[in-house]
Amino acid sequence: MKKDEIFRLRSTIARYKDGERNFQSLNLTKSDLRRLTFNKTNFKGARFTESDLQESEFLSCNFAEAEMMLCNLMGSILIESVFSGANLSGSNLIGADLTGSILSHACLREADFTGATFINCSMVQAQFFKANLKRANLSGACLSSAMLSQVNLNSANLTRAILSDSNLSRASLKKAKLIRAYLNKANLKGSNLQQADLRLAELKNVDLEGADLRGANLEGANLEGANLTGTNLTDANLSNTNLSKANLEHAILSSANLTGCNLLNANLKEADLYKANLAKAGLLLSYLSGANLKKTNLKGANLIGATLGETNLLSSSLEETIMPNGTLGTAN
Repeated sequence: MKKDEIFRLRSTIARYKDGERNFQSLNLTKSDLRRLTFNKTNFKGARFTESDLQESEFLSCNFAEAEMMLCNLMGSILIESVFSGANLSGSNLIGADLTGSILSHACLREADFTGATFINCSMVQAQFFKANLKRANLSGACLSSAMLSQVNLNSANLTRAILSDSNLSRASLKKAKLIRAYLNKANLKGSNLQQADLRLAELKNVDLEGADLRGANLEGANLEGANLTGTNLTDANLSNTNLSKANLEHAILSSANLTGCNLLNANLKEADLYKANLAKAGLLLSYLSGANLKKTNLKGANLIGATLGETNLLSSSLEETIMPNGTLGTAN
């Protein structure tokens, strides 16, 4: 640090100790603020670019519109602070605790939040493009309309998180926990959700075109009107899910569990359901033209009004299946 920077930092610390809490628009660029504690302090519009704030505590502080690019905030405590409109692009927040903080409209592009805590945070329209959120805890966080394209959310906890209208295209969510998460109208095109836990999640009208959901658990999830064109759901658990009016054209559902699934008016044109379990599934008025149902379990399924043109039913189980014309199928 230069002499004037050292003087400015020492002056700031002295003023804080004397009881001052308003440091709006202060310039602390490239400052050494490691292991310091600030409580209910106003840093609105302040400049912290390239500063080192490792393991510092900022409790209920205001960083709205602050410039914090390329900062080191590793292991810092930032509980119930405000970062609305702040720029933290490229910053290091590994293991940081932001519980209850507000990051709406913040720019967090390419920042590293590995293992960070965002419990109950508000991050509406935040920009996370290419950020690293691996193993981060975002349970109960609000990320409506957030930009999360190409973000790493592997093994992240998003239980009950709100991601409605968010952009998660090409994001990686392998083994992420999304139990009861809200993803209505979210863009998940080309995303990787292998072995993700989406039990009871709300995914109405979500776009999952070309996504990888191999081994994912979607038990009881609501996927009404979802776009699953070309989606890979091999070995996925879709038992008791709502897939009414969903588009599953060319989807891969081999060995998937669709027991008790609601597929009313669903489009399964040329879908691959080889060895899938559709026992007691509701397929009323569904479109299965050209679908592969070879060795599929359709015991007790309801196919009334379904279109089966050029459908491969070789070696499939049709015991007690209600066929499109209302007749009962027989065991093969």
